[in-house]
Amino acid sequence: MMTLLKYDFRRNWNTLLAGLVVLIIVQIGLALFMSEVAGLVIGIIAYAGAGVAIYVRMIKTYWSNIRAYNRRLVPVTGLSHLLSPLLFGTLCGLGLTAVAFIHYLLYVATNARMHFLSYIHLSGIHLSDWLTLLLFIWWVAIFMTIIIFLSISIGGSFRWKAGPWISIVSFFVLTNLISWLENVILAGRFSPNELFQFTEESTGITLTANGVLWSDGRLGSILFEIIVAVIMVGVAVYLNNKKVEV
Repeated sequence: MMTLLKYDFRRNWNTLLAGLVVLIIVQIGLALFMSEVAGLVIGIIAYAGAGVAIYVRMIKTYWSNIRAYNRRLVPVTGLSHLLSPLLFGTLCGLGLTAVAFIHYLLYVATNARMHFLSYIHLSGIHLSDWLTLLLFIWWVAIFMTIIIFLSISIGGSFRWKAGPWISIVSFFVLTNLISWLENVILAGRFSPNELFQFTEESTGITLTANGVLWSDGRLGSILFEIIVAVIMVGVAVYLNNKKVEV
């Protein structure tokens, strides 16, 4: 898998580097020529756009892994063709997070009025709660990505030109089927509103953590999703090896 991951980074390196340079130039421009509030909002949007671009690149990398003839010649297992894009996207996401954190440190150094950690302290929400939330968001992204990968493999298993449309239909069928099964087996899905509670008071709006992320119900839901993810990975690997044509 590391061999394939190396090829994935090598092929996408110029695109990633160009995106990083554009992101840095945009952030510098916002800091110099935009107001503080507008620059902050547009800066966050820029980081979100970079994250979406990385996600799309990860999906395109998977498509290339299973359809490109030269990628099939790489001496790796079929599972590596699926795990390599997931690891590629995770590492790129961590890199983007590191850039955002460095940007935050520079922003704090030049603007003492804005200190995110102080807001976390005043809200009463521990830093571990935020880290747990980030881990939860990462798992949701990985789980949805596996569904997308399986949908791509299903569409690629057909010789018809309608393969992309079959992939889209497969994605909606899989997401609704998994959601229905999770509701039936676990008697109701986890609601993101249970994570945090917003309270409006005369002094403003307060935000508190409910600490239910790793409660028994949510742990059961995550365990269910892990089992489903393993099954979907197995089906995708089988389709890539037996059905998908290069």
